[in-house]
Amino acid sequence: MFARKQIDIDFRDLTAALGYCLWPGLSRQKISAELESLWSTDGDAVTALSVRTTFDCWLATVNLPRGSEVIVSGINIPDMARILEHHGLQMVPVDVDLATMEILADEVEDAITPRTRLVLVAHLFGSRMDMEPVFEITRQHPKILVVEDCAQAFDGCEGYRGDGRSDLSLFSFGAIKTASALGGAMARVRDADVRARMRTMMAEYPAQGRAYFFKRALKFSALKTLGLNWIYTAFTQACEMFGVDYDQLVVNTVRGFRGDLIPLLHRQPALPQLALLRRRLRQYSRAQLEARRQAGQRMNHQLPTPLRCAGHANPHNTWWLFPVFTDNKTELVNDLRAQGFDATASSSQLCAMEGEDGAAVDCEDFMDGTVYVPVYAGIPNEALDRLAATLRQHAHAIAPVAIEEPETELESAILAD
Repeated sequence: MFARKQIDIDFRDLTAALGYCLWPGLSRQKISAELESLWSTDGDAVTALSVRTTFDCWLATVNLPRGSEVIVSGINIPDMARILEHHGLQMVPVDVDLATMEILADEVEDAITPRTRLVLVAHLFGSRMDMEPVFEITRQHPKILVVEDCAQAFDGCEGYRGDGRSDLSLFSFGAIKTASALGGAMARVRDADVRARMRTMMAEYPAQGRAYFFKRALKFSALKTLGLNWIYTAFTQACEMFGVDYDQLVVNTVRGFRGDLIPLLHRQPALPQLALLRRRLRQYSRAQLEARRQAGQRMNHQLPTPLRCAGHANPHNTWWLFPVFTDNKTELVNDLRAQGFDATASSSQLCAMEGEDGAAVDCEDFMDGTVYVPVYAGIPNEALDRLAATLRQHAHAIAPVAIEEPETELESAILAD
């Protein structure tokens, strides 16, 4: 059984994480300064516990009037909505083009009212959208700020770090993210005064302890081992034998914030966490990322358009997740698991965002029928081909959009490997 997802960290990094917990000479100020210098040469970087922590702190600092409207991409995680609600802000979700995962500029423009103060754009599923249409609109409204949630869009240290025009750009290195450091976040905050006040505010948060991070590193070392094909197969079989819902067990194990959200966000990362994040950013190789990109391309170009995953037409996609749409999730999940692929309809917290007038229609429909398929580096080509064949046989899968693209020379070469 191929696990639904592989944690993007190797055992050497996990060993280093445990070692950092025992290393007495770590300096928070020094490591944070090195991380911020590594992340941006413009002096606008901020290090934090998580994307959620950074976003909450930024909102507290800019202090938008309560009741202000925030235009948001129609898909995100519920915690972002909870943070907006905590700050007294009203969410206005707008649809995205499900082929490219680009936010629909016309809907953004139509959603703007005198109360609009912020546009929150999420780059989804490993894709990266073009920000130009957003700025073409917001430059006509100087009071509207722009935030990029790039938690799923990291594509290497030489890659995208956020648009220079955005007021805030957020990147996550959480447990299941690309270049995982088991947690931690990097942000770029363009306003110097806001940035300084955020650093002051977050410096007053209590720090997570070494013991906490040591346990976390041990847990994810076990989960990394569990992801090995034969071990994961034995695990799923044992769960079925004893009547354990392994799907829910896996979901609960990897989720980060449980409980009253806002107090949990007001923490500084443990020192070993910062040291691991520095190591990951210094040493991360794009080879694994390129292998995952090729796996996603190989899969998509064996499928007819109705079966291709969301974002299949986006030129900047690393396939962090591979979501497909079906009108019968249970049937598709069962079909794929029977063929040895642990697909799931519940492993992601992503959902359609609910505003005062409901969710964005296309986003809501898509998320209601989403199944996440295991497509990543390390799955042999013959297994990916078998996965594609199983998807093609699934009679109830329908397209997020109906666009056929001509096959490129690169795609032909990928399929020929």
